[in-house]
Amino acid sequence: MYCTQCGAENHSGARFCLSCGQPLEPEEAQGAEQAMPGVSPAEDAVAAQPVAQARAQETVAIPVPHKTQRRTLVIWGVIIALIVILAGAYTVLKNTVFTPNGQINAYVSAISSGNYQRANQMVDPGVEQDSRVLLTNDYGKDASSRIKDAQVGTLVKDPKGAGYEVRISYVVNGVKQSKQLAVEPSGKRFLIFDSWRIASPLTTSIKVAAPKTIDTVTVNGIGVNLAKAGTDKQVVSPPSERSSSSDSDGTHYTSMDEYTLPVYPGVATVDLPQSKYIKDEAVKLNDSEKVAYVSPQATDALEQGILGQVQQRIDACTASSDLRKSGCDFSNGSFDGGGHPAYTNIRRTVASAPSLDKLDLSTGEFKTDLIHTGISYQYRFDEDDNWLNDTSSASGYLAGTFAIKNGELTVKIDDSSPSY
Repeated sequence: MYCTQCGAENHSGARFCLSCGQPLEPEEAQGAEQAMPGVSPAEDAVAAQPVAQARAQETVAIPVPHKTQRRTLVIWGVIIALIVILAGAYTVLKNTVFTPNGQINAYVSAISSGNYQRANQMVDPGVEQDSRVLLTNDYGKDASSRIKDAQVGTLVKDPKGAGYEVRISYVVNGVKQSKQLAVEPSGKRFLIFDSWRIASPLTTSIKVAAPKTIDTVTVNGIGVNLAKAGTDKQVVSPPSERSSSSDSDGTHYTSMDEYTLPVYPGVATVDLPQSKYIKDEAVKLNDSEKVAYVSPQATDALEQGILGQVQQRIDACTASSDLRKSGCDFSNGSFDGGGHPAYTNIRRTVASAPSLDKLDLSTGEFKTDLIHTGISYQYRFDEDDNWLNDTSSASGYLAGTFAIKNGELTVKIDDSSPSY
């Protein structure tokens, strides 16, 4: 059987041409057409019209198999391409944006630039709010006090968990230092990407030791109340080079209170607040193992301030005409004459200005030199007797404590001091 469209030979009984898909006529119809001689071409065209219409209708109703296959292949190709693109994008994001390194680099960058408040937001320092006084941008506003040449090491898988460990190296005042950070998984982001958090902050600490008389120091220009901001307190003995005054003013140190202050790594300059009562040289720290010993030296104003309070006590005691007055053992004297006479016109005088025998800035204690008091009075044994004049004397010293709080001097004199 031959196709009337393309002329290709097809097997007997085929309904469509295997070459072009054209519907085939039965062999009987082909033979009948060939056996009709004398039919004109016009008649032949008219006779063929119904057959052509039937063939056209039959062609529309039946799909072409190879076109469907081609469309399917195109669809699968698009799907596979999308899968490859998405897989590539996922891999890139997973290995660049959503990695522990991204979090670590941002954290180290914040610290290197002195943006400590941003670093606090990224990783909680883990200390009380009062102890965060130095974990602020003001602490690192001077670029020379910050870390330099910070480098992030290689991530090392934590053998005990799902996290990583990494060593951060940096330079502080020309000295290379390093600290270990721990990174832990923290759920998912966008349901598919790992989220990470830094479990250990890159904070360190400095130690400051000061006498009990000092409650405030400055660190990189920030006022710090040691008792309030310190995370640990110990009583220590200062080294010999910081235990006595270089001015030979009589001050000396027997003990100091040492406090630990949380900071970000860098250079810490410890100094005393501006005060007219004490002075000291600033101490620089760049190592958390060292201690900044604040060894204030008394100024003339401190000694005069204490002696001014002592003089007020002397004036109050010498102005009294009582036999005894509390807090005035150095001037009370003795009125224990036999027969218990009556006394009147008691007058006391201290001829010389007071001076200090002891001034201890480590304990906040002081003691004066011996104070000599002259006493004159009148006495009689009977009210009908005349008053008799007499004199006596007393001596003793005044002692007490002092403190410098917020730059102001406070002095407390003991009410009981030995007399002689």
